[in-house]
Amino acid sequence: METNKNKDKTNKDRIIERQLRFQDLLISISTTYINADLSDIDKLIQESLKQMGEFVEADRSYIFSYDLVNNTTSNTYEWCAEGIAPEINNLQNVPIEYIPQWVEAHKKGDVFFIEDVSLLPHDGENGLRAVLEPQGIKSLIAIPKIKNNELIGFVGFDAVKKINKYAENEKEILFVYANMLVNVIQKGK
Repeated sequence: METNKNKDKTNKDRIIERQLRFQDLLISISTTYINADLSDIDKLIQESLKQMGEFVEADRSYIFSYDLVNNTTSNTYEWCAEGIAPEINNLQNVPIEYIPQWVEAHKKGDVFFIEDVSLLPHDGENGLRAVLEPQGIKSLIAIPKIKNNELIGFVGFDAVKKINKYAENEKEILFVYANMLVNVIQKGK
């Protein structure tokens, strides 16, 4: 019979192993970017969104750019798991007034995380819950993309099939990924 001490050790070992696999994935993606022909940048970004999305068990991963002059945000890249409807065409020039909490967190350089969309308040037809529920989103995490101290967009992961929690170390690795994307996208231009 397994003792609680052994279960705790096994659980800790699984967490450490997952974190190491996550770091290895990030290193693999960054190595691919470093060695890549930048004319293929769109394909590389799509592939990395798929790899990261699958790893964190997201159903949709994406990149948005902010237009803080016109106060809008637009979906620029998106990967969807099998059976998940894409939203990229519906998410162009979205007024950021629909997502004020999100933008405030990003302006501070913080992750925006909702563990359970169904627990959000019903705050009107343009409220956050009303924006997310029609997309089938149960949980989401959005990491700001910052270039030269300026907020330029975000990388996000939606969970549609089940609620998804993120450990602190996973959030940190996603931050590194978002920063890497900023640099890759800038070089590709």
